[in-house]
Amino acid sequence: MDISGTTELVKTFNWHNPSWDLFIFLFWIVASVFYTFAAGRGRIINILISVYMAKLLTLEAPFLTDAIKQRLPENVFAVQQLIIFAIFFILLFVFLGRYAFKTSADHRKTSSIIYGLLFAVFQIGLLINTVLTLLPGNLQESFSTLVRTVFIQNPASFVWLLAPVVYLIVLGRHISHHDEF
Repeated sequence: MDISGTTELVKTFNWHNPSWDLFIFLFWIVASVFYTFAAGRGRIINILISVYMAKLLTLEAPFLTDAIKQRLPENVFAVQQLIIFAIFFILLFVFLGRYAFKTSADHRKTSSIIYGLLFAVFQIGLLINTVLTLLPGNLQESFSTLVRTVFIQNPASFVWLLAPVVYLIVLGRHISHHDEF
């Protein structure tokens, strides 16, 4: 998307009458900053893996999907999927928390806040994308074009799934390159 397309999306965002759209972007910013300082670096990978696995299990568990979908209308099914995602996420986070995942950012001192903040932006973005894509279609359509473009419509899900992993690979490469000298 070019600069003029991005500018048009921002213009469609209603800043005078705040709605869920503004809340989503404010949550993204505030949660990213809070997450950078509150989450221990060893927990970052744990949370990321928990989100990935919970999303995969929620979307691809045929026995859950079939059993729930047959009995519930679409709007209720989406809420059930969101609840299942939350349960899987919490369980995976608790059980995976027993392991000490280390990141390559653990050895960075001065610039680790910057690395952590960027990673938090990607990780919170993935979490917002996951929650919004599990909402019913009619609720997804009620969001502004900007929110739908950034978090819901294709290829947003793919980008949000890929961004944290690519960032970790690049970050690890950058740090290990400097540690060799």
